[in-house]
Amino acid sequence: MDRKWKILVTEKVGEAGLDIFRNAPDVELDVEIGLAEEELIAKLPAYDGILTRSGTTMDERKIEAGKNLKVIGRAGVGVDNIDLPAASRQGIIVINAPSGNTLAATELTMANMLAVVRHVPQACSSLHRGKWDRNRFTGCQLSGRKLLIIGLGRIGSEVAKRARAFGMEVIAYDPYIPQKKAESLHVELVSDLEGAVSLADVVTIHTPLTQETSDMIDADMLRAFKQGAYLVNCARGGIVDEAAVAEAVRDGRLSGFATDVFSAEPLAAGHPFLAEDIAERIVITPHIGANTVEAQSEVSRIAAQNMLMVLRGEPYSHAVNLPFIEQALNGDQRMYLALSRKIGVLAAKLAQVRGAAAHNCHVTLRGALFEDEEKRVANQLRPYTIAVLKGMLEVSVGSSVTYMIAPLLAKDRHISIDESCGESKTYKNTIEVELETEKGSVSLLATITEEGRQRIVRVNDYWVDFVPSGKLLIFQNHDRPGVIGKIGSVLGAADVNIANFALGRKEGSGLALGALEIDGETDDRLRGELVKSGDMVWVTTVDFTKAG
Repeated sequence: MDRKWKILVTEKVGEAGLDIFRNAPDVELDVEIGLAEEELIAKLPAYDGILTRSGTTMDERKIEAGKNLKVIGRAGVGVDNIDLPAASRQGIIVINAPSGNTLAATELTMANMLAVVRHVPQACSSLHRGKWDRNRFTGCQLSGRKLLIIGLGRIGSEVAKRARAFGMEVIAYDPYIPQKKAESLHVELVSDLEGAVSLADVVTIHTPLTQETSDMIDADMLRAFKQGAYLVNCARGGIVDEAAVAEAVRDGRLSGFATDVFSAEPLAAGHPFLAEDIAERIVITPHIGANTVEAQSEVSRIAAQNMLMVLRGEPYSHAVNLPFIEQALNGDQRMYLALSRKIGVLAAKLAQVRGAAAHNCHVTLRGALFEDEEKRVANQLRPYTIAVLKGMLEVSVGSSVTYMIAPLLAKDRHISIDESCGESKTYKNTIEVELETEKGSVSLLATITEEGRQRIVRVNDYWVDFVPSGKLLIFQNHDRPGVIGKIGSVLGAADVNIANFALGRKEGSGLALGALEIDGETDDRLRGELVKSGDMVWVTTVDFTKAG
C-alpha cells in the first residue's frame, strides 16, 4: 500500500513492541509520552492506532476524537482505562495482552509470601534505622505449611508449582476447574472454601474480580480462617474487604497480610493498610505485579503484533470487544449465536447446582441453517460452540470473556470440546449442549421458532418450553398437588412477581422441573425458603437480562 498506518504510543512500553512497529514498512510510528488530555485529543484524528498502558484513559470523548482510529492496544491485561462500549460503537477493535505477565505476577506472589512470613521489609527498614534486632523478626518457614490457592487458573497454577518446590502442601479452591487439572499439578481440589481456609497456614488469591468474588474475603470469611494464618492477594483489590483484613491482622486472626492490589489506587491517606499499629505485619506494594523487564517486553510485543494484524486485515488474537466471527453471520445465524450464549449460561448454572466443574462440552447442531456453517469453518470451532463456551465461562470469570478468548480459557480449564452436526428432527433447527461433570451431566435442547422466539425445549430428561429471557428461577420439585401454590405464596410474600411459568414432567418419576420468569430479586434466604416450603430438591436463578 502507498499510505502508511499511523500509530501513536503514549506511554513507556517494552522495546519489543516498538521494534515491531519500527521494522514494519507500512507503519509510521510516533512516540509521545506525557501528553496532556487536550493535546492528545487534538492529535488523535491523525492516527489509525494507539498503544497505551494504564496511564492513558481512552474515554468516550477521546474515542470520538479519534475519527480514523481502527485499533486501540493495551500493553497489559486490564482494559479499565478504555471505554469498551464507546470503542465498539465506533468500530474500533481493542487489543490487550492477557498472558504476557503470568510469570511476573507469579513471582511477585512468591516474593510477597516470603516477605510477609519472614518480615523482610520490616527487618530491612529496622536496619536502615541503625538497629540490630534479630529476635524481633523471627518468622516461619514455608516448607511443611499448607497453602490454599483460591483460583487455579494460569497464575494460580504457576504458584502451585513453585509452592510445591518450597515443600508446601498445596490445596486449591476453584469450582470451575476439573479434578484432572488439579491432579496434573499434584494439588488437592477442595469444594468448601470456609472449610479450606480453616485448615490453611497460608492463603493466596488468584481469581478475577467478578460479582461472585467481590468482597469474597469479608469479615465472616475471615472468622473461618485458621488462627495465625497468612493472607496474600496479588489478584484484584476488590476481592478482599480491606477494613476487615486490617482488623483481622490487628486482633491476631491473621499473622500477616501481603498485597499488591487495592480497591482504589493509589492509596488515600488514612487507608486501613497504612495504620501504624499493624505496619509490622503487613507488606504492601504499589501494583507492581507486571513490572518486570520481561513482562513489559512480552505484553508490548503481543499488543503491537496484534494491532498490526488488525490494521493489515490479517487474523489476530486478544480482541476484547469486537468478536470477528459475528461479521460473517447472517441474521438467522446471529440469533442462534445469541441463543447459544444463553444456553452456555444456563448449562453452567445447572452444573453449579451439581457442585462440579465441567470437563467436557458437546455441542450438536441440527438443521439446514448449520450446513453451510459446517463447510465454512471446517476443522475450527464453530461460532455457536464458541458462544456456548463464552456463556459458560461468563458465569465463573465475568463479562470480560470474549468470543476470541473463550476457547483458550476452556483449554486452560481442561474442558474438552466436541462438535457434531446432524439432520433436524422435531424442530427445524436446534442446538443441543451436553456438559459432562464429575457428578453427572447437564443437557439442554433449544431452538428458535418461526416467529423468532428463543425457546429452551428440554432440560436434562424433562421436556419443557420456556423463553430464556429476563430473570428465571429454575428448580426441581416433588411432583405433587399444591407445590406451585406454595411457591407462588413464598414469592408473593417477598414481593416477587411471576411473569411466566413452565413445568416439565417425565413418566415414571415423582419429580418435575419448573422455570419461572420473575420480576424482582431473590437471595439465598429466599431460595432456602423456597426449598423448604415449595417441596423443592434444588433451586437456582439465572439472569438473562445481560445475556444478549
